[in-house]
Amino acid sequence: MVLREIAERYCSRSFSNKEVPDEIIKDILEAARLAPSWVNTQPWHFIVVKDKRNKALLSQLAHGQPHVEEASAVIVCCGDKSAWEDENFRKTLESRKGITPERVEALLKTRGFNPKLKGEDAIIYRTLEEITYPVAYMTIEAEKNGVGACVIGWIGNELTESVPEVYELVKNTLNLPDNLIVMALLAVGYKKETQEKLEKIRKSFNEIVSWDFFGNKK
Repeated sequence: MVLREIAERYCSRSFSNKEVPDEIIKDILEAARLAPSWVNTQPWHFIVVKDKRNKALLSQLAHGQPHVEEASAVIVCCGDKSAWEDENFRKTLESRKGITPERVEALLKTRGFNPKLKGEDAIIYRTLEEITYPVAYMTIEAEKNGVGACVIGWIGNELTESVPEVYELVKNTLNLPDNLIVMALLAVGYKKETQEKLEKIRKSFNEIVSWDFFGNKK
């Protein structure tokens, strides 16, 4: 059951030299493709990087984290801002069964619904929220296939504004159009046999769950 993979997975930061087959990487990406998406916008694109020089560059983007370069592959998780452009967002809404043209137009004009109406920051934040779903699904699918995975969030991009020169070089090297933002990296590879399994430390169930109202415990 899926809970087993969720319970047993942990961020792997030590990879062996064994290459992860493309078929398994495709399964991991298929999990991303099928992940939940708010209003079904799917504002994402994924680039699989296996080239050694480009992995080294991505390691620089991640402030020198060595496991990025050592991974069998690095999945560059990009947010697609163009999903929120009027024409694209309208098509997404129109694809919803039973929706009327009047309802589509009303939603496009609603600030709490359409992030574009609130500016660039709102678009980036909404897209970042969306990208977390496929990233999470990929880590679970990797675990199911016996592959280690580590989500890399400490990177240079529009949000952190760190290592801007490296970020520009990454965008040029990966041929990223202006509508794509690198929002996370997912390093994947087979775990070294000598790697110690990390203890999963989580808050207790009652610390994070209330029933009907805050503080009510069963």
